[in-house]
Amino acid sequence: MIQAAIEALLRQKIGLDALTIGSNTITRAVNRRMADCGLTDINIYLAKLQTSPPELEELIESVVIPETWFFRDREPFVFLSRHVLSEWLPKNPGKTLRVLSLPCSTGEEPYSIAIALLEAGLNPSDFSIDAADISKVALKKAARGVYGKNSFRDKNLDFRDRYFTPLAGDLYQLNDSVRRKVNFIQGNILDSYFLVGQIPYDAIFCRNVLIYFDSAGRSQTVQLLNRLLKPAGILFLGHSESGQKLPPQFVSVRHSLAFAYRKTEIPQNQGEVKQQATNINHSRLIRELKRTENRDKAPIWQWPSVSGKSSASQEKYPREGDNSQVLPIRTIAPTPAPAKPASADLDAARRAADRGQLQEAAKLCETYLSQNPTNADAYVLLGQVYQATGDRQQAEQYFQKATYLKPDHYQGLIHLALLREERGDIAGAAIVRQRIQRIEK
Repeated sequence: MIQAAIEALLRQKIGLDALTIGSNTITRAVNRRMADCGLTDINIYLAKLQTSPPELEELIESVVIPETWFFRDREPFVFLSRHVLSEWLPKNPGKTLRVLSLPCSTGEEPYSIAIALLEAGLNPSDFSIDAADISKVALKKAARGVYGKNSFRDKNLDFRDRYFTPLAGDLYQLNDSVRRKVNFIQGNILDSYFLVGQIPYDAIFCRNVLIYFDSAGRSQTVQLLNRLLKPAGILFLGHSESGQKLPPQFVSVRHSLAFAYRKTEIPQNQGEVKQQATNINHSRLIRELKRTENRDKAPIWQWPSVSGKSSASQEKYPREGDNSQVLPIRTIAPTPAPAKPASADLDAARRAADRGQLQEAAKLCETYLSQNPTNADAYVLLGQVYQATGDRQQAEQYFQKATYLKPDHYQGLIHLALLREERGDIAGAAIVRQRIQRIEK
């Protein structure tokens, strides 16, 4: 199938798991690029992708949609400032703090890091920031340093008055004093030569990217982060990546909502983690799941067992490369204009799921998400659909996506905790359970 071949090419090049953004998103990007190239035959376009690196780069630009803003999830920046003042500076007098933002998208994150350090009282000469991304378009915007109101979603915007100059059209120009502190680098995380020979960093921000990778891409990226981070350095991940399996020397930092890990020389006490994780009340999670399903009018089909008595086909995830439980991917065709409001698609998806028409429900969910890509409820429903088909690997990815978009999504978190516990990831389930407990307080 042509679409499968294109998705495989994107997976190989940038580690993209197509299911995390939906086949419709890739379909629309391909249709746009075909129109720009003056092509109508999808087979010819696939051949062009396979032989033309510039065209593959253009498709990647169309698929990768940046979603970032200044001081997104403020606590990582709060913790970085405190860590630098209380620990790093006293231990490294006269040295320069090195920070990496990866991927940096259109620059809001690395510039936020620079502003946070300046606000903490550091001199510009005390730190340097490298910021890397695969997208040349995003990096060009980052270098300009001109941003609209969508880049300023934090409640506290005092920093904007101090570091930006208002322009016409609701735009803001970042001051040169901050722009000069960030060095932008174009590159692919999955390139074996990416940042080879680079001096390790004291802190790395790699947030909200692992959720889009397949398992091989995630593993390769974690190895890269381990190589690029100094001993005692701090790694920042995103909300939904807090359960990501890291090398044993990475120990979670006790700072709420920072999602930070310190690279130690002594492996973490695995026994202690396991003991803490086994305190998860499995039966209570199931009761809460049933309660939220009733509250939210969740689908009424028979759920796969989450007890120790699951059937053999449900005891473990499908093997790598085994697509027998994956819903079929549609062939590429121009996406028709919706005949009814997008919200109706999600309602129809729920009804189809209730009737047990799972493939139809999945198609309707994808249609809805192609128009509403940040709707957490839709990702939860799609996760439930895949869970009902027995494909719990894909279900977990969708629940993870939902809790990334909406960190306090109660139903999504409960599903995520149950699935992680079921596959034996007790430590990962414990982390999700802690998030649930914070919501309950």
